[in-house]
Amino acid sequence: MTNNTNTTPDPDPPVESPRKRYQALIVDAPWPTGQSGKYGAASKYPLMTLDAIAAMPIGDLADDNAHVYFWCYPSTRHVAEDILRGWGFRFVDEFVWGKDQMGLGQYFRHAHETLLLGVKGKLPVRFKGQRSFAMLPRQDHSHKPEEIHQMVMRMSPGPYLELFARRPFPGWDVWGNQVESDICIPGYPVPSDIKVDIPGDTAVINDEEAANA
Repeated sequence: MTNNTNTTPDPDPPVESPRKRYQALIVDAPWPTGQSGKYGAASKYPLMTLDAIAAMPIGDLADDNAHVYFWCYPSTRHVAEDILRGWGFRFVDEFVWGKDQMGLGQYFRHAHETLLLGVKGKLPVRFKGQRSFAMLPRQDHSHKPEEIHQMVMRMSPGPYLELFARRPFPGWDVWGNQVESDICIPGYPVPSDIKVDIPGDTAVINDEEAANA
């Protein structure tokens, strides 16, 4: 039996690269609430549970002083604020995107979506003249207006990250099912960082799938 008593430090210990952190993030999560019907988002792409959205390490991706812009709609408006706080941000304001077409709704037919602004630490906005409402064209399902990226860049300093992105945008890192992602998020595999034998989208839609991925 050999006892290894060598206590000499490794002259070249592995160095873990620091994770890039962002001062402005857009999050467009695939909410499950009210989206299971024939015309809901479930017919377009996989959804995530509320618990899986809340457990995302958004706070770890953000700088100590950062802004997060979090998309929601009327039936997720209340829980979105709770999730923001769980990520380490305080809710400070909101922007409303008015659409030129009616959408779904059990009471009002919704023609808007809301972008919540959360702040981590202390980070004032760079532009004080931004209106809280704009009518912007509706495109394909859940495609948010590119004008939003420009608005965020006026309001907040970079680096910039869009989560659940559907296409690249100049000056931004992106992550999601439909893009070649610039980052990996442990427990949340996307096609660009994990290979699976399922055609089409491969988002994690519940905690059990995340554990088995």
